[in-house]
Amino acid sequence: MRPSQYEERTAFVPVGPERAWVVAPGARALYQRPIFEGYEQRISLANPTLLPGDNLLILRARDNIVPEARLVFEEFTRWTGGLPVPFEGLTSGELMRGEDELGAYFYAEYRSGADTVCVFGIRRLNGSQRQIPANGDVMDVQLRNCLRGSPEEALAPILAGSLRGSPRASQPDGTSRLLSPLAGPGH
Repeated sequence: MRPSQYEERTAFVPVGPERAWVVAPGARALYQRPIFEGYEQRISLANPTLLPGDNLLILRARDNIVPEARLVFEEFTRWTGGLPVPFEGLTSGELMRGEDELGAYFYAEYRSGADTVCVFGIRRLNGSQRQIPANGDVMDVQLRNCLRGSPEEALAPILAGSLRGSPRASQPDGTSRLLSPLAGPGH
């Protein structure tokens, strides 16, 4: 079975917020599923605008990936179901580059009216940048977030402050991941 067939046949299940891999302010719901060689979480975010579409943070932790390999925009957006509204025609060449303590990220902005902004962002993290959930080698991240405010506020879920770690370092099954024989579970 091809990886895409496996993922098409694997349903998301709701999980509790304590199992989130990241800190996601404004999270409304959390869903998870196994994917080929890893796990995927989708975190639904509030959308306080009148713009259509869902604000969504997608996290894909996978193993058997060379951690230094670059994220391929077209492949990643295909895996996540395509580009969200209003970014359907976006190309990788139109993405702007930003950088924070965890490294580079790429994003695009869309403005509607005087105070509404939408962002689309992607990035790849590896074990040298943060602990990867589910014993993965890399975690790919995609964000679509529309709000009334600044692009920086809209990008917050994909930036280091949110992605540095989770409220609890947990495995996909919710059990704690000990870092050393003397360490206790995270709280």
